[in-house]
Amino acid sequence: GPRLVRDSTQALTQDPSPRPTFTDPALWVLREDLLAKLPEAITVREFRDDALPLRGWLVTARPDESWRPEASLPEAGLRTTSAQATALGARVAVNAGFFAPSGSVSTVVDEGEVVCCGPAAVNRGGSPYPVTRAAIGFDREGRADCAWTWCFDRVVHALEAPIQNAPGKPAQAPTRDQGKAWEGVEELLGAGPMLVANGALHNTEIAECFQSLGSTSRHPRTAAGWAKDGALLLLVLDGRSKTSRGATLDETAAILLAHGAQEALNLDGGGSTTLWVAGQVQNQPSDRSGERPVASILALVPEPDPGR
Repeated sequence: GPRLVRDSTQALTQDPSPRPTFTDPALWVLREDLLAKLPEAITVREFRDDALPLRGWLVTARPDESWRPEASLPEAGLRTTSAQATALGARVAVNAGFFAPSGSVSTVVDEGEVVCCGPAAVNRGGSPYPVTRAAIGFDREGRADCAWTWCFDRVVHALEAPIQNAPGKPAQAPTRDQGKAWEGVEELLGAGPMLVANGALHNTEIAECFQSLGSTSRHPRTAAGWAKDGALLLLVLDGRSKTSRGATLDETAAILLAHGAQEALNLDGGGSTTLWVAGQVQNQPSDRSGERPVASILALVPEPDPGR
């Protein structure tokens, strides 16, 4: 189907000057050691600046018959990204949506079925705020698209712009005639906020009621998006350690834009941030106990051989 037209009315902060090292694609070094373990269509690049300090990884997966996207949830409770990825036989996986001890609190669609609806509203200062939060979805050919979403009767609706919440001013909840049913979506993972739209910085943190994430504070980050050539982009940035300070949401967006992102959203970060490639966790999760059990993950799994 046609790509959604994005709202571009919000004024946004531009990258500070001088240009930070992490926005220079030439400094993101190809991980040659992983190439032999992955299909030709999937590459991993690593960034390291010990002066900032910051460490990051970017997975680029070009559309290809060697892999397909998979939205995954444990059957019950929470499991680590690596445990879920191993069970799927995945080539690559990152943590995805937000969660509570009982499981996902972000939207998940798996094999065309809505297995979890994200929140219809969140409480801020004792008042309910209806929310339309960012998600990345894939059609049956594995092509990615991003939109703000809302569930009606367990049907995911895609909106061209989020409803405009502001601190102390809840927006009106969307009605059935706002947006449209996201038809043909095979796999979908919600989280938020949106970071990139129409190939430009577009952080809708306030509209999506994510004020607690703090655009000016640096944390470990996981993000996903797609580039103009259709490639899927998965970004992981370490934080909360002596070797990596983490990134703000706008810094995360700047990295994605430097690598050609047309649309991208923030996924769950902090101690949940995990990148699993070819059987190993590549980053350093920030929890002292190690890798954190999570709800949803986004995995790149082998495409089944049609001859079998």
